This record gives sequence, C-alpha cells and structure tokens, in this order.
Amino acid sequence: MTILRAYSRLSAGRWPLPTPHATAAVPLASRQYSAAAPAAAAESERKPLFDKILIANRGEIACRIMYTARRLGIKTVAVYSEADANSMHVKLADEAYLIGTAPAADSYLRADTIIDVVRRSGAQAIHPGYGFLSENAGFADKLASEGITFIGPPGAAMRAMGSKSESKRIMQAAGVPVVPGYHGENQDVEFLKQQAEKIGYPVLIKAVLGGGGKGMRIVEKPADFEMMLDSSRREAIKSFSDDKVLVEKYLTKPRHVEVQVFADTHGNAVHLFERDCS
Repeated sequence: MTILRAYSRLSAGRWPLPTPHATAAVPLASRQYSAAAPAAAAESERKPLFDKILIANRGEIACRIMYTARRLGIKTVAVYSEADANSMHVKLADEAYLIGTAPAADSYLRADTIIDVVRRSGAQAIHPGYGFLSENAGFADKLASEGITFIGPPGAAMRAMGSKSESKRIMQAAGVPVVPGYHGENQDVEFLKQQAEKIGYPVLIKAVLGGGGKGMRIVEKPADFEMMLDSSRREAIKSFSDDKVLVEKYLTKPRHVEVQVFADTHGNAVHLFERDCS
C-alpha cells in the first residue's frame, strides 16, 4: 500500500512546476450532460461540502467524478501526464495541471506534486478514484496532516482492511464468525505446520497483505506444507514486499458474499445489501 514516489525529476529541474491548462473556453452549460439540467438544478439547491475538488486520477473514473461534482455545483481540478494532455477528463475539468510523463510513477503516483497542485489551485479535497493513490494509507495520512480532505477512508482503516489477519481480528472482536485458522504473528515454519495439523487438512495458506489470489496455496496433505509455504512466500514478497502468511481451513464449496458499507465522519453508516460473487 505504500507506493508514495519521490518526484526527483521535478526537484532536479527536469520538469517545470505543474502548470494549469485552460479549459474555460467551453462554457459549462454547453458541455456534455447539459440535458441533465433539471436534476442538476434540484441538486444545486443543496450547499455542497466543497467548492472545488481535485481528482487524482484519469480516464473514465475521473470523468464520472466530474459529472457528479458538476451536478452538485462543485468545481473540479484535473491532473494529467503528457500522454493524457488531450484526454476527456482534462477537457471536462474546470482546471487541469500537467504533473509529469506517461509512467504512473512519474505522474499519477507523485503524491507531493499532487498536493502542490491542491495548494496552487485552491482545491479543498482530493478524490482519488480507484487505483493509483486510492488505497495508499500514507497518502491519506499526509493529506490529513496538511489539512486537506481525502474523499475516502482514513489511513488507519486502510491498514486494518489491507491486512487479512488484522481484518479477521477485528471481525472476531465484533462477534462475526470467521473461517477457523491461525492469523497471528508467529511465522516459524514448524509452528505453522502445527497450526495446520490442528485446523485439519486441506488448509489454505494466504499472504496476509494484498489480494487477487497472489500468495494463496491449497495444501492437501502435511507432506506438501513446506513446499507450498515457500511458494506462497516467494509470490507474496514479490507482489507485496511482505511474506507474512496466515493458515486457515480450506472450504471446498464456499460462497463468496460481499456487503458494501459506507460511513461518514459523523458516525453515520449505510450498507448496500449483499452481493453474491460466488
């Protein structure tokens, strides 16, 4: 999750400071989605939380955020790489700033440069979209320390949810049933083998961090445990720079059901019902 990158090219003078790209030539009223004027008028009667936000993303996700912001009467600031200079999100924004070259490490992941654009543009908040800096706990913490609102979860929540072991401990403390297994800190091979014996084969070895099935191995019998553990750790360290694992019972016919929960800073929370992703 820690993917903050230094912007050495900028500090070395190889790149100019982020410069605004004028987009005011096309009146807002004449732009795409102007047909939604009645709905926009109704929504604009409510005072928005922010006057201006920066979208730290690109492409379709940035455009969708801008459409919604416009309906709410919020001005938007885009950031873009050289490769995206003529992209739709740059044209839709009220302001747009060049932040580097095409590689994400030289543009959309340059946290300090993006924060500088927030200051220069007068934006009050950053919407990260998804990907890039959206799940970077360090970035969320940095914004909080700078007095900039991060439209997303706080760093502490990202860290808790980014660790499968920590997530399971939180659920257990709340009385939520979890798959039987070992989710602790002891990573000794012999200890983990003992835990697998207690759980009962087949077991599943999982990388504590990350997702996408990386670092996940099914172990059918004790003789295969060490080999599968080594394989899991190698993939985990390569993918997530961390080789800690947990061991749990392997469910041969599971159901994957998700519940999406949204909460604000005032103690309000809603859920969007369950979704079967099996």
